[in-house]
Amino acid sequence: MQLTGLELDFLQRLANGPWVSPPRFDQTLIVRLIEHGYVRAEALPTGEVRYEITEAGGAGILEG
Repeated sequence: MQLTGLELDFLQRLANGPWVSPPRFDQTLIVRLIEHGYVRAEALPTGEVRYEITEAGGAGILEG
């Protein structure tokens, strides 16, 4: 998968650890990362979403 600059930047930030989004974060910006298994998303009871990079996502950074 050819990553956009935004997708690559998001993966690089997640490489430092999981991130919890604000409730109004536009997930459509990273939907391809989730669909291809690069990022795992977990909805929280607060309306936020916790994002975590997967092994495939780590490999995606190297492919850049």
